[in-house]
This record gives sequence, structure tokens and C-alpha cells, in this order.
Amino acid sequence: MEAALYDPADGFFAGSPVGEHEHFVTSPHVSPIFGTLIASQLGAAWASLGRPKPFTVIEVGAGDGTLAAQVREAAAGTEWAPDLRYVCVEQSPVARGACASRGIEAVAVIADAAPERVVGCIIGNELLDNLPFHRVRARAGSILEVYVDAREGRLVETEGPATDVAVAAIGAPLMEGREQPASPAARAFTTSCGRMLARGYLLFFDYGFVAGEEPGPVRGYRGQKLVVDLYADPGSCDITGPVDFDAISASARDAGLTVWGPVSQRDALLALGYRRALEVLKARQGERERAGAWREGVSIWNQRGEAAMLIDRAGLGGLKVLAAGTDGSSPLLVARSG
Repeated sequence: MEAALYDPADGFFAGSPVGEHEHFVTSPHVSPIFGTLIASQLGAAWASLGRPKPFTVIEVGAGDGTLAAQVREAAAGTEWAPDLRYVCVEQSPVARGACASRGIEAVAVIADAAPERVVGCIIGNELLDNLPFHRVRARAGSILEVYVDAREGRLVETEGPATDVAVAAIGAPLMEGREQPASPAARAFTTSCGRMLARGYLLFFDYGFVAGEEPGPVRGYRGQKLVVDLYADPGSCDITGPVDFDAISASARDAGLTVWGPVSQRDALLALGYRRALEVLKARQGERERAGAWREGVSIWNQRGEAAMLIDRAGLGGLKVLAAGTDGSSPLLVARSG
């Protein structure tokens, strides 16, 4: 998985596969309201942290910088805008170039985002599901692991006893007969992010599960379509698996953070003022229609429909949102609905 996604020459993320016309889209590409609401949360976090200068926001796995651009646009003219330092972290040089073209600072690894611990927020939007994971299965009281083998010129799956590192990464109890990802990389990343904060918050959006929930399958995507055989052409498609949020919560606590959630993206965005943002769009649509600007009115009506996708329980609204903060931090509004 590490090679298929992140090989610098042949890996899936060697290009910039995230975007409206690329292999898959995320919430910021669906509607700019997502970035507007995240900006609202960041502004509240800035105030809660005592209006730090600078207020550093690090977005890891920022893609083409769409969310960063939305946040900066929404923050323009606010009290906290002059203090905002927004840094995108992207392994792909193509993606970093896209961020730079928007005037956004971009670095290859999170360690380059700041020379010392920061005061601010670290954001990961659909990032954790792309960090390499093991696949573990419970059968007849034993924990097995899925391995990749080569037979007759093809990559195939095979089973064997689970490695100690995979077992140690399990958070939610593994139920008999089920399979779930176990990601040492996601756990280590979460802990390192927590330790990078002098004061501030982590904010993760992702597909995933907690104890008692069905994990869901590992999937591949290419050209915004589901890929059935992940092994047929390594490097040509996304590989994603549900995030074990119990494991992520434990890792955040290991870093000394207080954890809130996870809650659904639907609940999180409603708590941040989604309905109010929709009312603003509706009022703007009415203004354009009364002025006879029917095309603009139809465009805004379409935007309202796109925004609804953000809170659709069967889609993006079903993502989970986990927040965590350093000692003494006030709970983020995004997680208070949980």
C-alpha cells in the first residue's frame, strides 16, 4: 500500500488525483460551504486559544489546496485573518505546485511546517484512511492477517498469523468473522501531531468506525469509480479503508490530548451553522431572481443542492469527525453535538 500510493515515481499520489475532474473529490470540492464552516470553527479556536500570533493551521494531505483557499477567503476581513498562517502538507510535488499557485505555503512533510511546536490547529480531511494499514481478521478465536503474494505473475491475497505490530494497532475490538484495518501509521501520525502542538487542536474528518460498528470494506477508486481488483494495476488507483477511531482516540490521548467525538460530519456541520449558511444562499438566490438574473439564480440553486451532499447521511454526512485538544482547551463546537 505504501508503494502503490506514495512511490515518488509510480505511486497514485505522485500526481494530484483529488479534484472535481480527477479520481475522487472530497467535501471542499463538493461545496465551498464546507470551507466556510471550517473557517468559522478555526476563528473560534483562535479566540479560545487567546488570539495567538501567529495562529498556525497545518492541513496535512491538502491536495490541490481547495480547502485552504476556501478557509482563507472566508477568513478575509475577520479579526483573526492577520494572525493566520496556513500551511499545506503534501507529498506530491504536483499538489504542492497547485497549492503554491494559489499563494498558499506548501511543504512535503509535516516536520517542515514549523521549526518548533505550534499554537493552532492541525487538520486532516480524508487523510487517515489513506495511511498504510494492515488487514486483520478474527477467525476461530485467532487473529489472522491478510498478506500479498505473487503467483503466476499476479498479485494475490493470502492469510497468515497476524504480526505483533498489526495486533498492537487495533483499537476497536475485532469481532469474530470480521475484517478491519489496523494502521500503525495512522496511530503514530496522530501521536506525532499531538506532540507538535504547544497549544491547540487536532481535527480529523474521515470514513470509519468505533466499537460495535461494522467496519466496512477496503476500497479502490479510479476516475471516481469503484475499483474491484486492487492488485491488477498497483499505483493506478486510490486505496482506502475505514479508520479505526478507537485507535486514533487512544493515540491522541497518548499524546496528552483530550478527545471529543467522533460525531458524524452531518452533526458537526449543523453545529457549525450549516443551516444559517444555507439561508444566506437562499436569500442570495431570491435577490438575483428578483433582479431578473435568472442564470445566477439557477446557479445558486444548484449550489444549495451541492451543499446538501455535505450532510447526506448516506454519503459525506456519514463521515466521522474527531477533535482533540491540548490540556485545558475548550471543546471545539464541531464536536459538541456528540
